[in-house]
Amino acid sequence: MPRTRFPASRIPLLGLALALQAAPVAAQPSDSAIFSAFRWRNIGPANQGGRIVDIEAVENDFRHVLLASASGGVFKSTNAGTTWQPIFDRYESASIGDIAIFQPNPQIIWVGTGEANNRNSVAWGDGIYKSTDGGQSFTNMGLKTTHQIARVITHPTDSNIVYVAAIGHLWGYSGDRGLFKTTNGGRSWTRLAGGLPADGRAGATELVMDPTNPQVLYTAFYHRIRRPWNFHSGGPNGGIFKSTNGGETWTKLTTGLPPGETGRIGLSVYRRNPQILMAFVEAAQTGDLARPGSGIYRSENGGQSWTYVNTFNNRPFYYSQIRIDPHNDQRVYTLTTNFMVSTDGGKTLERADPEDEISNDFHAMWLDPTTPDRFYVGSDKGPSISHDGRRFTFFDNIAIAQYYRIGVDMRDPYYVYGGLQDNGTFGGPSFSRDARGILNDVNWKLHWGDGMYIQVDPTDWRKVYTEAEGGSFRRYDALLRTSEASRPNPENILNYTDVLGENATGMNAFRFNWTSPLVMSPHDPKTLFLAGNHLFRTTDRGHTWRIISPDLSTNDPVKTESESGGLTRDVTGAETHGAISSISQSPLAAGVIWAGTDDGNVQLTRDGGARWTNVRANIRGVPAGIWASRVEASHHDPAVAYVSFDGHRSDVFTPWIFRTGDYGRTWTRITAGIPDGHTIHVIREDLRNPNLLFAGTEFAVFASLDAGRRWSRFMTNMPTVSTNDLVIHPRDMDLVAGTHGRSIWIADDITPLQQLTPGVLAAPAHLFDQRPATIWENIGRGGQRGHFWFGGENPPSVLPSGNLPRGGIVNTALISYYLRQPPSAEPTLLIEDMSGQNRVSVQLPGRPGIHRYRWDLRFPGPAVTEGAEPAAGRGAAG
Repeated sequence: MPRTRFPASRIPLLGLALALQAAPVAAQPSDSAIFSAFRWRNIGPANQGGRIVDIEAVENDFRHVLLASASGGVFKSTNAGTTWQPIFDRYESASIGDIAIFQPNPQIIWVGTGEANNRNSVAWGDGIYKSTDGGQSFTNMGLKTTHQIARVITHPTDSNIVYVAAIGHLWGYSGDRGLFKTTNGGRSWTRLAGGLPADGRAGATELVMDPTNPQVLYTAFYHRIRRPWNFHSGGPNGGIFKSTNGGETWTKLTTGLPPGETGRIGLSVYRRNPQILMAFVEAAQTGDLARPGSGIYRSENGGQSWTYVNTFNNRPFYYSQIRIDPHNDQRVYTLTTNFMVSTDGGKTLERADPEDEISNDFHAMWLDPTTPDRFYVGSDKGPSISHDGRRFTFFDNIAIAQYYRIGVDMRDPYYVYGGLQDNGTFGGPSFSRDARGILNDVNWKLHWGDGMYIQVDPTDWRKVYTEAEGGSFRRYDALLRTSEASRPNPENILNYTDVLGENATGMNAFRFNWTSPLVMSPHDPKTLFLAGNHLFRTTDRGHTWRIISPDLSTNDPVKTESESGGLTRDVTGAETHGAISSISQSPLAAGVIWAGTDDGNVQLTRDGGARWTNVRANIRGVPAGIWASRVEASHHDPAVAYVSFDGHRSDVFTPWIFRTGDYGRTWTRITAGIPDGHTIHVIREDLRNPNLLFAGTEFAVFASLDAGRRWSRFMTNMPTVSTNDLVIHPRDMDLVAGTHGRSIWIADDITPLQQLTPGVLAAPAHLFDQRPATIWENIGRGGQRGHFWFGGENPPSVLPSGNLPRGGIVNTALISYYLRQPPSAEPTLLIEDMSGQNRVSVQLPGRPGIHRYRWDLRFPGPAVTEGAEPAAGRGAAG
């Protein structure tokens, strides 16, 4: 029997043997058989939350609640949020617009996919889903091209009648939009007309129903369009419309409302007297209640006429939510940057959370119709509940964080850092010695803002560098938790006038993308690159900078000088265009640097920035101006690089990945197996195996074993979610994914894939070289704490049995092997120490593919007593 010895951990050396009786040669196992052994685990964190777009509960039981996250699916609780269960993880989209419960039978749930909040980072959906078993399973019921659904309303007594307000594609005018109705439970849909806008541009952004008469409905239509370089909110065909016959015909409501163009509108109807309505209307800003303009309106006659009661309207394209308390029509809530309440029908507003304990950016609210002052509220920071209308419990037990970029350090266990949508930059460990898992306690915020790129010095884990929205730069000390800013500016750019001229002043010559790349040189950790429309380099950790490129964008004035917002000016940097979107320095040749831009250029320098060449014309089949989402310099050949393009901001959803082997002179498209619609966010080449590639798309992670000629899903245990970033840990060889909606995931130990050469694939069986493992003793947070908590998952483990003392092993060694075909006898795994005196023999599964046995790092021994070393030899195959 052949035997291989190798170092298995930082304890005495172990030996392995694998006994196989090979059957006749068979075909190579499928990719799914090879990839299924690599299981993802979610490490959180959950303490910073993530954007919530809707909350719905059963009206006579507030404990039964559904939560819609902007880009992480749907969650269900039957105990008022003490624990949550994801119920929408295996469907085609994780972006949610709205959810609805059929109140007479809460087993019937509707999910409208595609967030309708219109910001630059929102994703899209694939229509409307229905469950008849309380969320155990869902069926897509159509409206697939609507992309973004703002409201789903069910008839109060007839489960077959449902209305859907679809706002439509955000980045173009394709697909369906408008107000839709089904009378047969979703088997077919009718687009309602009869007085509603039908210009193909305005979609339905709001819908409410008279609680006493389901024939009476109010809807709001809204025209908005995003381009990569600007956003326009408002149009002539918007407004509020009313139907009294179940949607057959509609009348536009105008008396007292703003004339001319309108933008996003929110509506609410009072439960006890449906003649009372409130509207949050975006229009031209007048600042004067005598002249109807943007702000809050009230009607007390079913919408026949309206009174302008408040000029307040904060970022309407992103918020525009208003609610009337079901117990008191004078109590009105507005969901904006702040959570506001009025006690006089909307005339005056104050903070509903005066102590600012649930943060900001609110989008969702459910008010309990049975109990005053009890409600759920959701924001960019997550969901909360209040039982008295003034104090809140924040649900930090759902991992729905929206990461843009991630980075890792070289501690052991290593830490993972990442920049988040509206939640700054967070850091936390990849593994915890607490048997509960990676608790929120160990994750912390580095700083506020919309966090983006993060880089850590591989030689000194204390030295961390971050970039937040628009090209900021910070040096951070991970031990002392202190930071200092040093963004490039005329005072610290050493060659500022040399490049821009003697008359240059200020920062006007520079543009920074919302997600400005910050990359550490693989050759020198003191050297970093920060990208605007020019590329900046520092060799002293950001104290001084040099410009090392001309403007690498197309510098199109139409796209660089446009005003953004439409009816309501909104210039935050999110639409800044004509800048570098990705950079990558060759790990093999320091002078080779690749840059992709948000307006479609792909630039290369081979001499450290002295000369640049735009190789974009050599890439065929991609329309001009499409966003270059990632460039990746090869780790194995300085002439090889990869580039991906993401066209969703141009309303194009084709997956594009290209490879060059000659410094960009020619390119080959390598996307076979990635379905249409999976726009590409990131492409990574493995650090050890040039044939192993990984790609993160809007909906999944894919892997290729043959340099991109064929791709397959790499998704064991991971939900449908947008994967914005992938990092391969350079020491541990874990694959780390930063998702925009479900926090951070790790596929532990991809070294078997790195060793999967053509020779290994052709062999009948193979035992891989195994990664070192460490015995970690448990530590505990102390005491029991109930069920309201979140713990990120630790690496694969064999949990201690009941007779083990506290402080037992919490992790294992992953022992991986490959079978090309089913053997004629069960494989046997033999583990022994260097003396040969201690051994474990295990029968293993014989299915083709890669398998992993989880060994608890112990040999059998005598039964244990308290305080003694435990017996072992337990494990599990997977």
